[in-house]
Amino acid sequence: MPLLVLVTPLYNSDEPRVLGFPLFYWVQFLFIPLGVICVAVVYLKAGDRR
Repeated sequence: MPLLVLVTPLYNSDEPRVLGFPLFYWVQFLFIPLGVICVAVVYLKAGDRR
């Protein structure tokens, strides 16, 4: 899922704006917590394998 950040033509737009930020920037900001959640899920699922 976080690899969608690399497909910028999907969200390279000026509208809609949220708090004055164009779509491109707030989608980038949303991918940060999404990436953190994905890493946390993988970390918790992997557990301690020693």
